[in-house]
Amino acid sequence: MSFSLSRLTIYPIKSIQGLSQESCAITDTGLLGDRQYMLTDDNGEFISGRTSPSLTLIKTHILDDNTWLLSHPDMAEDLRFNQDLITSVYKEVLIWDDSLQAQVADASVNQWFSQLLGKDVEMVFFGEKSERVTGRRPDKSIAFSDGYPVLLTTEASLAELNDCCPEDIEMERFRPNFVISGNDAFAEDKWKRIKIGEVEFENVKPCDRCIFITLNPKTAEKTKRGEPLKSLGKFRTKKGEGIHFGINLIALNSGVVKVNDTVEILEYQECEPYRDRR
Repeated sequence: MSFSLSRLTIYPIKSIQGLSQESCAITDTGLLGDRQYMLTDDNGEFISGRTSPSLTLIKTHILDDNTWLLSHPDMAEDLRFNQDLITSVYKEVLIWDDSLQAQVADASVNQWFSQLLGKDVEMVFFGEKSERVTGRRPDKSIAFSDGYPVLLTTEASLAELNDCCPEDIEMERFRPNFVISGNDAFAEDKWKRIKIGEVEFENVKPCDRCIFITLNPKTAEKTKRGEPLKSLGKFRTKKGEGIHFGINLIALNSGVVKVNDTVEILEYQECEPYRDRR
């Protein structure tokens, strides 16, 4: 059976809408351009769609190699952004339990985001002096992703979820970098090491899911019945670990991946089965 990469997505600023790619370079911190920026409050703590759902409606329009146009339905004016609007000033920021230094954006950028969220915020960039590593593999770097640099999901696993979920769930809710087609549902649990294009990846752990996936990506409103978290909890829960959908990857080398690349399974692993309570 042939597996392939059907979708490739980066999220330039943490929690905003994804940006589809036809190809992407894989760097030390993951996909080039993925979650290199994030918003912080006045204490330097990161802000995400969990607490500020409106962030998930920001769209990125690429004008050229160095310039973006950021838009939001609640903002009368778009934000024209380029790397020149990142200052040389670093400040201490906190993302989960990790404290690190990050470069602060220009006041004009911060003003746009502050107006949108109704509070003082700053955008920061993962710069040359920024250092952060993954929990289970401290030899591997990560930028502003939650825990690991690459998230993979599969079309078949989403289809199985939708078979038992009372609401139609879009893949966008899970915010993956890679979406794979051609495999059986949740076969990815047993993939220990895979190759996509020029790059080998290791499956570090399943992805724990939270209330973030209950946000409708088109409206930024929570589903009233807590879906799809409620349905996933019936057959994708492991005691003491949480509710899982997708797998977290780290890259074992640099290179380029492209949509339609073949996915090779280089090594399998045994994994404890999930209890099915559907």
